[in-house]
Amino acid sequence: MGKIRVAIVEDDLEWIELLKIILFKEEDMMLVGVAFNKDEAVRLSQALEQIDVFLVDINLTENNLDGIFVAVELREKNYAGKVIMLTSMMDEEIVRKSFVAGVSNYILKKNAPELPSLIRSAYAERTPIEILANDYCRLKQEEQLKNLTPAERELYELAENGLSRLEMERKLLKSENTIKGQIKKILRKLEATNTKEAIRKVRSGGLL
Repeated sequence: MGKIRVAIVEDDLEWIELLKIILFKEEDMMLVGVAFNKDEAVRLSQALEQIDVFLVDINLTENNLDGIFVAVELREKNYAGKVIMLTSMMDEEIVRKSFVAGVSNYILKKNAPELPSLIRSAYAERTPIEILANDYCRLKQEEQLKNLTPAERELYELAENGLSRLEMERKLLKSENTIKGQIKKILRKLEATNTKEAIRKVRSGGLL
């Protein structure tokens, strides 16, 4: 069995060194990369063939909680591995937002020595907390769509699946004006300026 390939997303050099020390002690783990911000993390996920687990600091820029958006962005880019959020805070709302973003687990930095066991659990299987988090994430996504009519919901799902307006017209046997009118209503209800933004907002559970 190969080693668990881990990447770090952290802006604090001292914490990076501490995480390296923790990981290097584990014979079944390998540090494959370090990123300092969201853009670097996304590039890293696309550049390397495999990253099993990302360790992401929740605050990469002061107290902006931008680690949450790292998790959202990785999910949008079809990253198939796991994300474990590192933080010094235990605010209930922040925890909820992290799970909506798609993280597999959440650990206080003071408990960093427990990281190896969390990494193994996340890598090996879907843990109970991850299953609950995924269910909660789906609920938040559905919450974004609750005000759409059945016809609008059908149109949104076609857009999410990548169909063009012309393809929607043909599939639904509706006129161009009808499709345009329904899309305008969808965007208004989702408070988005275009379908791409609407899809991002729904997929992120309203975080974006």
